Amino acid sequence: MIILYRSVISYFVLLLFTRIMGKKQLSQLTYFDYIVGITVGSIAAAASVDRHIDVFESCFSIVVWSTLTLIISIVTLKSIKLRLWIDSEPLLIIDKGKVIYKNMKKAKYNMGDLLMQLRNKDVFYIKDVEVAVLEPDGKLSVLKKAEKETATCEDLGIKKPKAGMMEEIILDGNILVNHLKRVNKDKAWVFKKLKERNIKDIKNVVFLGLMPDNEIYIVTK
Repeated sequence: MIILYRSVISYFVLLLFTRIMGKKQLSQLTYFDYIVGITVGSIAAAASVDRHIDVFESCFSIVVWSTLTLIISIVTLKSIKLRLWIDSEPLLIIDKGKVIYKNMKKAKYNMGDLLMQLRNKDVFYIKDVEVAVLEPDGKLSVLKKAEKETATCEDLGIKKPKAGMMEEIILDGNILVNHLKRVNKDKAWVFKKLKERNIKDIKNVVFLGLMPDNEIYIVTK
């Protein structure tokens, strides 16, 4: 019961400040964010199971770490120099098919790392790369040489239908009214489409999505 009590408190404090700090922790994980994430997680874990640690002191520590992270995030928005010092700056690794070894050495980045990340981008020959930049989050951004790029519809003079996202209309038997409004449809339209497919009970519809070309995709039980 004590562990349950401590875990619940730690969980919700951690959840609260994760939401406050935003999604950058997941989407743009720099070295600094990585260290903060590990430290805050370790504090929460220790507070959950170690009875020698005061759970409220641990939660206060999470508050301090989270607050400092927020303050630094706000300051770095206004100071480019501080942002580069904390998060580091992008490094040019390949320029016109040639590896810049001094930048690799600066980033402590070896050829094995480079080749692996190039393969992840479907690039198997360094000479095919126009520019490759090592981002602060450790990912490699790659621009292939023009002659090595895949031909696009524009290159071939082909007109392609406008792309877009599938709009969710029904989810688990429930009509998503706000989504209907976005596509200028109403419930009558939904029931008409269900009737056309001999679906009598909307509760049997797990998912109904509307494609950009106005085709519908249905998953039933």
